[in-house]
Amino acid sequence: MNRLLFTVFFITLLYGMMPGNAYCKNEHNGRVTIIIDPVFNGSPLQLSDKYYINEHGDTLYIDLFRFYITNLKLSSGNMFVPDTNGHLVDAEDKETLTFHIDNVPAGKYTSLHFVVGVDSIANTSGANGGDLDPSKGMYWAWNSGYIMAKLEGHSNVCKTFHHGFEFHIGGYMSPYNAARTVQIQLRNSIDIGTGSNPVIHIKANAAAWFKGNLNLSEFNSVVIPGKEANIIADKYARMFSTE
Repeated sequence: MNRLLFTVFFITLLYGMMPGNAYCKNEHNGRVTIIIDPVFNGSPLQLSDKYYINEHGDTLYIDLFRFYITNLKLSSGNMFVPDTNGHLVDAEDKETLTFHIDNVPAGKYTSLHFVVGVDSIANTSGANGGDLDPSKGMYWAWNSGYIMAKLEGHSNVCKTFHHGFEFHIGGYMSPYNAARTVQIQLRNSIDIGTGSNPVIHIKANAAAWFKGNLNLSEFNSVVIPGKEANIIADKYARMFSTE
């Protein structure tokens, strides 16, 4: 009987030490903290009460700036460490500007990869929880899909109600898939070792949405998937940089 118990214990211990199992805890694994810094051409973004001037020369105010970051990965050559969580970043809510990738294996990482938006799998998998909960205000019930990113504000050049402009960018079916993959080469590689918890600051430049001499008096509302949404998605895919 004792021999049987010993055998069962030994097999259980051996299984638990195999990679991918709960018992496999590497004390050298660490946590990487991601901090999103909303800016407008280098200046910290202030919502509603500070005016900015875009590339076209239009004076504007930003009232809402919100987007998803999903499928985040740290890379070192061919080695990837995936973060399977979806993160809703909201410039109005400081708590959403910081999130973590836990249990990162020891090593040196040189680049960061992520999707701005939500991929087709999440769009078609039914009700999701956490930051992907439809109650977060980033889901089109009428279109059964996520809004990848939102930018709202107002400018006197807009001939609209309250001079408002709104870009609600979504769509996951070809040819109007608004999700964009971003790769950022880290200026300084990060090392994960015993007790190390590096921080990566990512600037999200709202001014990028207006690049290409976008004229708010003529182009100030995109709220459905389509060609115009793709134009904006191509712009915001280039709004990220690291310090």
